[in-house]
Amino acid sequence: MFLLKEIRLENGMKRSELSRLTGIHQNTIANYENEERQAPYETLILFADFFGITVDELLGRKGAPDRAAAIPATAQEKRILKKFRALDETDRARIEGILAVFEKNEQ
Repeated sequence: MFLLKEIRLENGMKRSELSRLTGIHQNTIANYENEERQAPYETLILFADFFGITVDELLGRKGAPDRAAAIPATAQEKRILKKFRALDETDRARIEGILAVFEKNEQ
């Protein structure tokens, strides 16, 4: 069972947003979600990395790490992630620069 739709919805994303952020056409994503087409392994890896999960989780494989056992993101973290994903590459780089300053201060 391919869990892309479930994972996308858990992350509060519309198919159009996932399409824009991954560069994969909405209709292709819909075909994957409805299991009308199988995603190539490169695409599975892209989705897994995008959502911060394993390919096993994405495929709903038994023996995959229990997603419920993972530390769930707080509502604030989800809002921040959603805003971050909406940024262009330049603004994302700026945010990463700001975070690097905080990391240096912690050391």
